[in-house]
Amino acid sequence: MVNYTVRPPSARSKGKEKNAFTRFLMSIFPVKGDEAPEVVRKFVFIGAVVAFAITGGSLVKDVSGEMIRKYVVDEQIKEIKQQAGSGNLNLNEEEIKEIKEEKPYIREELMSLYAINPDLVGWINLGENERIIDDPVVQTADNEKYLTTDFHGNYSKSGTIFADYRCAFDNNGAENNFLILYGHNTYSSVAFSKLTRYYYEKDNPDPNADLSLSFYQKHPTINFDTLAGQGTYKVFAVCLFNTEEQYGEVYNYLRRGRAFSDKDDFNNYILDIMDRSVLFTDVDLDYGDKILCLSTCYFPFGMDYENVRCVIFARKVREGESPEVDTSKAYRNYSWIAWQQAVDRGLVGAYGNRAWDTSKLLSY
Repeated sequence: MVNYTVRPPSARSKGKEKNAFTRFLMSIFPVKGDEAPEVVRKFVFIGAVVAFAITGGSLVKDVSGEMIRKYVVDEQIKEIKQQAGSGNLNLNEEEIKEIKEEKPYIREELMSLYAINPDLVGWINLGENERIIDDPVVQTADNEKYLTTDFHGNYSKSGTIFADYRCAFDNNGAENNFLILYGHNTYSSVAFSKLTRYYYEKDNPDPNADLSLSFYQKHPTINFDTLAGQGTYKVFAVCLFNTEEQYGEVYNYLRRGRAFSDKDDFNNYILDIMDRSVLFTDVDLDYGDKILCLSTCYFPFGMDYENVRCVIFARKVREGESPEVDTSKAYRNYSWIAWQQAVDRGLVGAYGNRAWDTSKLLSY
């Protein structure tokens, strides 16, 4: 039986890892222990590189070049973070003093990265040591810059995971009660691409797996650490949203970045989200909980569906609460409020009655 127990942030493993070059080679060439989909992915990548070498095709060049560039940059960033966590900041005393004066609450493991890019506000991790997502999170004065900019400020089609500019962090570096993070869904499966597996895990090799629940059952929590502290969040909803009025309802799931003002504001939003969620869990909610909203594009039916967003909602583990989740109580919702285009194409049937247990919303 697979153990889905999630350890609290303080217990996260810091086991010895292979060096960046070794991990780079292992990510390209098949190695013992790779599952079938991973072997296929590696052969496809190798084939693309070979095709480029033979044909010099510009498309292959762009794709493979971006993948390699993104991988190298990501590994460099992770290496810097790992070294800083071990006490090797690679900063002089004056640099450390300046950073601590500006951000007195900053944790040491993020100090070196902050020195490189002061737009850094945290780090997101999905899958613990699997590093399904394991990236820095930045924030700037708009929601445009990091769509095509990497952590070092260079042009990148993959961009960088970033927080909505309207979501404020307080003077102690803590997130407010509603935080939105954005990331691309890319051909190279970086950034937030793998979040869509919460909706449907098509690459699961288990023939008996329920692909609408399997990814959640393996990963019911997401880690988001701010500059000031670590945090684990329990996933409670998975939604698809339309963004163009010509296709039907455009629900304001982003709330224009506003924090919750009172209990009614919180309750009404959670009711709307749960009515639109394709997944129900055993996670309870209460006014005062911190909500994490992870948003990415979704293209399951062709590029004409570029108006769709896949959005994961999670709430922060409360002080003194266990981070463990009973995933056996999760189930799929086949009657959720959808936009007209989704109904017309058979993505979901017409909405019936509310299907989720409102008692889990303790403020209701």
